[in-house]
Amino acid sequence: MRMKFLCLLLLATTATGSEVTRAGRWELHSGFWMNLHQTLMHDSSSSAERDLSGLPAQERESWLAAVRVYRETARVPKIELQDALTQIADDAVKVDLAGPLADALRAAAPVYRAHWWPAHDRANRFHIGYATALLRDAGEELVRGHETAYGEPFPATIRVDFAAYAGPFGANSISSDYGVPVATISSIDEDNQGLRVLETVVHESSHSIVGPSSGRVARAIAAAAAKAGIAPPRELWHALLFATSSELTRLALERRGVTVYETFADDLFTREWPHFREAVWTHWHAYLAGNGTLEQAVEKIVAAVR
Repeated sequence: MRMKFLCLLLLATTATGSEVTRAGRWELHSGFWMNLHQTLMHDSSSSAERDLSGLPAQERESWLAAVRVYRETARVPKIELQDALTQIADDAVKVDLAGPLADALRAAAPVYRAHWWPAHDRANRFHIGYATALLRDAGEELVRGHETAYGEPFPATIRVDFAAYAGPFGANSISSDYGVPVATISSIDEDNQGLRVLETVVHESSHSIVGPSSGRVARAIAAAAAKAGIAPPRELWHALLFATSSELTRLALERRGVTVYETFADDLFTREWPHFREAVWTHWHAYLAGNGTLEQAVEKIVAAVR
């Protein structure tokens, strides 16, 4: 449901920065308002304050006041606002939004536009340039691989917003009330740069069909855990999502002559999920190679990590 404060009306647009880059089913954006929103979220949650010493006093206070509003606002309204901002043209220079977050966004806009937006937009567009080439070449191949693995179809359209900041992990995704899944990816996070952007995009896109309590993976984990008489292993669904996108991306790049590629899973299963690593590498990778069913692989993994 739309929250009342998110009623919005586009008032005016400019003629610059409005293009949307399309790569198959993906729509790639570098939008001012989404970037401003993500930057305010970053500053409101960061332990290190932004250096504002070079700004005039009035601009400095406007920015800090907006950050305070974001810091004091719950997470859900921020997600709702992020969803609403996808409906505003990338080149909009003036929008009417109701509510404290909207007021903060509007007050901070001139400061952001003057000091940080040009560099952020440049980084986003550079990132979009090579992400588009990778997605046009390998994107649909990876979609088919993921659909085969999960037994569920990908959405026909997926929106990807590139921004300087995209939360503590450098990327996030939401299920939009407007019917198109939305992924936000940081263009300055080194983990998303170069060939890795291909994996990041397909991973975030996969969240539309793989979740902690929805989709075939979640159902298989719940069934296997019930059979074993245990609670579903925490974060196993996410570990399998990472393992799938990492392995399928690695194979797609290998088929294109890339012999050295460090996946996200290589790091995460060493640092965050070492207790899953052996079971996933043994049973899930065998499943991705065409051996057995998803349910059989998950049951073996749950039994191994219980």
